[in-house]
Amino acid sequence: MNKLKIYKLISLFVFVIFFVGVVAQNVLLVNAAPENPVAVSVGALLVNVEKVDLSASSCRLDFYLWFKYNPSEISQSEVQQFEFINGAPTMYVVDSNEAQGYLEYRVRGDFINSFDFSRYPFETHELEVKIEHKNLNLNNLVFVADPSSEIDPEANVAGWSLRSFQASVTEHSYGEETFSRMVFGVSLERPMISSFIKTVVPLAVITTISLLAFFMAPQNFAQRITLGVTTLLSATAFHLSLISGIPPTGYLTFADRMMISVYAIFLYNLASSVYIMRLVDSKRMEEAFSAKRKVLKFLPVLIVVLVVAQVLL
Repeated sequence: MNKLKIYKLISLFVFVIFFVGVVAQNVLLVNAAPENPVAVSVGALLVNVEKVDLSASSCRLDFYLWFKYNPSEISQSEVQQFEFINGAPTMYVVDSNEAQGYLEYRVRGDFINSFDFSRYPFETHELEVKIEHKNLNLNNLVFVADPSSEIDPEANVAGWSLRSFQASVTEHSYGEETFSRMVFGVSLERPMISSFIKTVVPLAVITTISLLAFFMAPQNFAQRITLGVTTLLSATAFHLSLISGIPPTGYLTFADRMMISVYAIFLYNLASSVYIMRLVDSKRMEEAFSAKRKVLKFLPVLIVVLVVAQVLL
């Protein structure tokens, strides 16, 4: 065998050794990744909802947060490296037992939430707390919802009713990495009766006062128009006061749609009053009385149409 063939055989042998080494290294790296990520159980006890700021889309919550884990799989220092995605509250350790795999905090602070105001002022909101680990992705750690999570029976917030408390686990991706996300939430609902009394009843009173103009004689058109304009200004002021408690929205809320219906009734009232006034000025009294009767008969039809439109929308 000549030297050239020997050199070729040596080169081929070195290449094979190099190729096998690269493949073995990749296999070791793949096997190094945990096949079963560490499971950490997370639970919460909601003590109180201290404040709900609709204009700032935030809420202030006070709750206990605990972690249960296997100390042989993950250290307590690693468990502590979590973060709140939608807030930066203050917290301190209440109980810590690394041997038993238990860590508990008392948490209090503001959390940002995306509120839906499409049914304002009869809406329901979800107040959520979102937690993720800072470093360990889904391949290394997964959160598990502790079924003992609950809300304190004495928890309350002024002007609202607290409903169900939920705890769930979702996944959230940041580019190529996906993290396990723990989500705690409580349903917040406005009391239906008090909301109705505070919003619908005042509007109904103002609108009814305006509609009294239809029962005035056509000759008193000045008083009719004055009554209609005065009540219209009152309704406008009430509308501005009603929506001042929520942030600007790119869609119509139930309050906006309700006020549009009220404005339509006011427009009908003022337009009919001006038309009757013109008939009176032209000394066409019979036509004025006839027009008054016609617009009064059509008024219930208009109200029914507006109510049906509210239900369908």
